[in-house]
Amino acid sequence: MGRFLPLVPQGPEGAEVPGLSPPLPERKDAARNRKKILDAARTLMKTRGLDVVGMDELAAAAGVGKGTLYRRFTDKFALFRALLNDDELALQELVRGRCGLPKEASPQQRLLTTWAAFVDFVIDNADVLAAAEMEVRSRTVLCDSPPYRWRHKELVRHLVACQIEGQRASLIADAWMLTLAGDVVRRAVARSSAEAVRSTWRALPTGTALGMQDGREST
Repeated sequence: MGRFLPLVPQGPEGAEVPGLSPPLPERKDAARNRKKILDAARTLMKTRGLDVVGMDELAAAAGVGKGTLYRRFTDKFALFRALLNDDELALQELVRGRCGLPKEASPQQRLLTTWAAFVDFVIDNADVLAAAEMEVRSRTVLCDSPPYRWRHKELVRHLVACQIEGQRASLIADAWMLTLAGDVVRRAVARSSAEAVRSTWRALPTGTALGMQDGREST
């Protein structure tokens, strides 16, 4: 998750979120080429992994010229951004909408549903996130990226609402965020299954950090 990831202009409850705006409208032919390239990238990602696929090979698989590909995506960094764009924006909209919870939902419920949304996003995009993380490490520090900072801020906000002191909340959020690295999740899914990883990762907030069991405050 690097600086290239698109982030909506406004965050949850009106707070500003750093990053890029949604893409501007494009010409019909450009949109068609973009779709062909992204569809080919997704296919290659499932069969071989984008980290080993060259841009020239991608152009051939998409049935577009190299010039068309490079005008659309100057490098894999830009390609990863586009692949993650729709799901990233959907995630932010979900969190902005309190993940569908009613206003009277408890702080614990809000934390659990927000964390579950983060877990689902990473599991559903683990392959491209793992490839993107390899690319981003040569350009910036992962924890300095806008997506990391935004997720971290959201977790800290919910943890504080659960009466966890600010400094401890920040450390807890960092620890949880480390488990959301794309490569970590991808390897875990390969050893087990997506659903096993999903249920295990979602359960992290129900441990001793919050004094909760099965999503409820312990008594």
